[in-house]
Amino acid sequence: MILDSINEIDTNKYSVVIFGTGPAGLSLALELEKHDISSLIIEAGEENFSQKSQSFYKIDTDGTPLNDLSNSRLRQFGGTSATWGGWSKPLSNLDLVKFGFEPEEIEKYQSQTCEILDIKNSFKESSIDENFNQIEFQFSSVRFYNKYFEHVKKSKKIFLMLRTQLSHFDGVNKNVEKAVCIRNGKFVEIKSKEFILCCGGIENSRILLWSKLKNNQLFKNILNIGNYWMTHYWVLGGVGFINIKNFESYMNKDFLNYKGPIHIASTEKQSNEKLQVGLYLSTNEDQNFIKEIVKSILCIAPEYGKKISKLILNKSLKCGNIFMHIEEDPIFDNKIVLDKNKKDLNGIPFAKLIYNSSLKSKKIAKQELEKLATLFKEKDLGRVAIADELFNLREFESLGDYHHMGGTRIGNSSKDSVINKNFKVHDLNNLYILGSSNFRIGTYKNPTFAIIQFSLKLANDLKNKLV
Repeated sequence: MILDSINEIDTNKYSVVIFGTGPAGLSLALELEKHDISSLIIEAGEENFSQKSQSFYKIDTDGTPLNDLSNSRLRQFGGTSATWGGWSKPLSNLDLVKFGFEPEEIEKYQSQTCEILDIKNSFKESSIDENFNQIEFQFSSVRFYNKYFEHVKKSKKIFLMLRTQLSHFDGVNKNVEKAVCIRNGKFVEIKSKEFILCCGGIENSRILLWSKLKNNQLFKNILNIGNYWMTHYWVLGGVGFINIKNFESYMNKDFLNYKGPIHIASTEKQSNEKLQVGLYLSTNEDQNFIKEIVKSILCIAPEYGKKISKLILNKSLKCGNIFMHIEEDPIFDNKIVLDKNKKDLNGIPFAKLIYNSSLKSKKIAKQELEKLATLFKEKDLGRVAIADELFNLREFESLGDYHHMGGTRIGNSSKDSVINKNFKVHDLNNLYILGSSNFRIGTYKNPTFAIIQFSLKLANDLKNKLV
């Protein structure tokens, strides 16, 4: 049900207030609905995209140059699901352990998450060698607005208020009593038993930081807000070609689909020193592109020229780019802060990012690509030419910074985290946070699948608390 006025809000009709209608917030509300628990969802944006609304997401960066981060945040119903890439894969058992979970706590929501995303529950992995696995992603074309807006409109358990910005939380004695919001230029107070913040990998930190400034007594023990921010460095690692016959005989054929990228990932190791890298071999049929790749390979291996010519004649050659998704090293000083000089139209400071990319992450990425090049050569699977910029790590730049992680990270202690494994803010009784801001590590995997699993877990935890 959509509410058109603050006067329509009735605290007797809901037990939970959710802020944000992206995959986290909507998945939570829909699951609570199944348990006969009513929720009020507050969305700062409009039903559809608005440039004026989007202007609230301006953000400057100090340090390593990044793409405009506001382009990978959307302030509208459905959040960034309106433009997300759709690549889906659950976290591994080792990933989940690093988050602090027993794997079965999260894995049990895998099938349901696949249903939400309209994808197959199939994520095969197959060992290539000690360094790499073939991996399987699923691609979701779900847009949460298209799939769920009409359902929300008709729901008797989900109440939606659009165009209402959350300013900050307020309360006493470890209890959040109200959320102070802004609607039509006026401050309004919204009360509830439970509050869940689901506003994204930057905005979650911004709201908490502003809340701490407004009421330091309530938030005095909430440390590390904004710290350990991460992104997925997305880079063109190089180019290469595949000897189709040798490649198919060596690799697992079930994973090969030349219509889309071939996915390979570095193997996980128990050592915390090992960061993961996802490699995406994207084939290209453009003849000029193929000629340029062949030229670059011949510069490295001129003796291979005759074999390349044969492969081309036999149509046994596939050429393409090698893109890399690099797990960032979590660094305390990479953080979201409040901008001291810039405010939004409602007078709330914009978020500002202080960020310097990790040389360790870049070094590991280069090493992994060198291992792939060695594998291709030794097994005669093809050849790889590593991009020049990978040899100058400090000039190593990202092509896209779409996944914003960390800032309200999960952990056992307030000394290095903001929330516990139940997604509740340390030292507060009724404030929870969902989203990629919770991520303790980034891995190479896109975050949305895990975000939805976390939302389903919280919904079931709240069911046990409220029913």
